[in-house]
Formats: sequence, C-alpha cells, structure tokens
Amino acid sequence: MNKKYIGILGGTFDPPHNGHVFISKYAILRLNLKEVWWIVTFSNPLKKQSSSYKKRISLTKKFLRSTNIKLLEINKNDNKYAIDTIIYLKKKFKQKKFIWLMGTDNLKNLHLWKDWKNFFYNIPIAIFDRPSYSFNITKSKALLFFRKARIKNNFLKKSDLHLPPKWIFVSGMKKKSILIRFKKSS
Repeated sequence: MNKKYIGILGGTFDPPHNGHVFISKYAILRLNLKEVWWIVTFSNPLKKQSSSYKKRISLTKKFLRSTNIKLLEINKNDNKYAIDTIIYLKKKFKQKKFIWLMGTDNLKNLHLWKDWKNFFYNIPIAIFDRPSYSFNITKSKALLFFRKARIKNNFLKKSDLHLPPKWIFVSGMKKKSILIRFKKSS
C-alpha cells in the first residue's frame, strides 16, 4: 500500500486509551499509511450509554500527541453510523483514499451495523488482532459472508485495496517494538 491511504478509526472513544494509539501507530507502519484520522461518534447504537460527546471530544483532543494521528470532527447527521461516516468522507475528500481500522472486538456485532454489507462495499477494512477477542474472526457472520474478499497479510500489494470489498486481518503486533519503530519514523 502507498502513503495515499488514510486510516479511519471511528468509535465512541469512551475513554480514549493507549490501545487506540497503538493500533493507529501500528497501522501507519504496517499498512504504510499517510496518517490516521480518529472520528468520535456522537453515540453508538449498540451501546446503551456513553459519556457526553463534548466530554469524549475534549478527552480525545488532550490524548492525541502524534502528528500522524488527527481528530476529525464530523456533524451529528454524518457521524452516527459507520456507513454514513464513510459516505461523508468519500464525498468531502474525493481525492483521498481511506481504509477503516478496527479491532477484532467489533467483529461479533459487525453484521448488526447499519448497512453492514454496503459498509464492506465502500471501504477496505483492516482488522487488528486483540488476543482475547481473536476467536471472533472465525465466528463473525460478516467475515463469513465476505470470506472471499480477504487479503492475506503476506500478499498485501499496492493494488490490493483499490476495489472493495477487501479486508485484511493484521496480527503479529508487539507493542514495545512497534512504539520504538514509530518514534524513529516520526
């Protein structure tokens, strides 16, 4: 992949934490991304409650320290569902290419997301291993449906992500070595 891609990490960020930073930095290194944009959602329809949006935005702004990781604020109408966010980004930033970043913890309910199939058809997806949730990859109804769209880690080429649906499972993350390599490359 080339540096034209921007990673999108969306979520409630309730609260933002080092796992968000780690996945973002690892994605920049492993997928050779230009940068990662964090998008704090107004709410999560699959979660019963979360802190106020203003509080989560404020905490996220304070949490960001890397120049390659940025916060992108999107109005409420374009930011409730992942598919709406993707459509908004593609319209507003027509010259940019995006890849969705997510942890394996999201796989369990991915098939419950609004227009989840359309989500796959609109953006390539990088799914990052989280060891306690790794079993979700084999049980995911969404990944089962899109099983033929998987790109093998060792075969990732510049052209692989151009036409979704495409997804890649990213494993082999070693936190300490990744953060050291990222500091050297920043």
